[in-house]
Amino acid sequence: MLPFRTYLREEADAEAEGEKLKHIEHLEDHPINDGAKGFEHAVGALEQAKNHIIMGANDSSLTMKHDGSPSIVYGHHPETGKFFVASKSAFNKNPKINYTPADVDKNHGHAPGLVAKLKDALTHLPKITPNEGVYQGDVLFSGKDKKVENGRVHFTPNTITYSDDLKGEGAKIKKAKFGIYNHTQYVGKTGKSMTANYSPDLSNFKSHSDVYHRMPGHDTSKVKLTPGAEAEHDAHVAEAEKIHNAHGSYMYDALDKPGNLGSIRDHIKTYINSTVDTQEKPTVQGLQRHVENKYVKQIDKVKTDAAKKKYQDELTAHIKHTNLHKQNLQRVFDVHQHLQHAKNVLVHTLAQHTGGLTHEVRGQPVKPEGFVLNHEGQLSKLNDRNEFNRLNRLARQK
Repeated sequence: MLPFRTYLREEADAEAEGEKLKHIEHLEDHPINDGAKGFEHAVGALEQAKNHIIMGANDSSLTMKHDGSPSIVYGHHPETGKFFVASKSAFNKNPKINYTPADVDKNHGHAPGLVAKLKDALTHLPKITPNEGVYQGDVLFSGKDKKVENGRVHFTPNTITYSDDLKGEGAKIKKAKFGIYNHTQYVGKTGKSMTANYSPDLSNFKSHSDVYHRMPGHDTSKVKLTPGAEAEHDAHVAEAEKIHNAHGSYMYDALDKPGNLGSIRDHIKTYINSTVDTQEKPTVQGLQRHVENKYVKQIDKVKTDAAKKKYQDELTAHIKHTNLHKQNLQRVFDVHQHLQHAKNVLVHTLAQHTGGLTHEVRGQPVKPEGFVLNHEGQLSKLNDRNEFNRLNRLARQK
């Protein structure tokens, strides 16, 4: 693995509000979120990911997602210097910081599963954590989460079951009492001002047999982008650019129609998510049905005629807006589809290597959950949304 590089931004004002790890967006959703700027970012991210694969690189700018749970924040608090663990509530207005097992009981006693994980983290993570710094990672296993069957060790932190034989990684996993996958580092002089760094410097972490510390990255020297796959990727990017270059100066303006139940932009995102289940190709007509269903449900909920009229008028305005901008909205869908297809080519290539562990859901082999790309300081989710949806349906089967 290549050495980790650190891009640390110190705050000018220690009391300023820091930037914390946010929801990671799908790469193809960037144009919906940020218009022309989002499109340029998405294309740049695709180019970076493709070059990463071609070069056979392995660093924390492109990492395989791990289906760990829960996500925890830990390290030495910048204000007290004491070791702590926390859930994502570390960043609440009134943060829940745990220095002792008693703190865990006080702050999280209503969630016994979380209590056990945090107490195990308090016990074991100090064995590998540097004497300063704050980190965020996903718990892979603790306590009795692991099992050994048929010469392999298995753990299931969430949906995916990971396993390996009792050599190499499997031997480390069997011996360890706690597993963690770190993906973020925080820098700042106060808890409030901490800023997320998505290329964490983990070089100062120690080794200890009690802790299985899985490092971020993905070894792309073990995958191959075939000429046919590269041509397919490039063709979809070219088609997306063709639409964007011809219509991008005004196409994205159609996304800004506001409403009490969300803007057209918001409705488009929930509609696209719904098409993953239905397997339909996104269209303006489908979007209109989606918006209408949402508003009809809201109209049925409210009691007064005035409230019903407010939502009915808003629905009418949305339908009028989508009819008026039908061509541009369809272009947005077409750009989205081309970017998604280009991304899927790279995702399927990256999935040729599963990081040294097998992945299963209910005994069936599956691909990795996906990948995360850090392009110009912004994270993008790279996964096959249809495959991920299939995986979740498989996990829910009885």
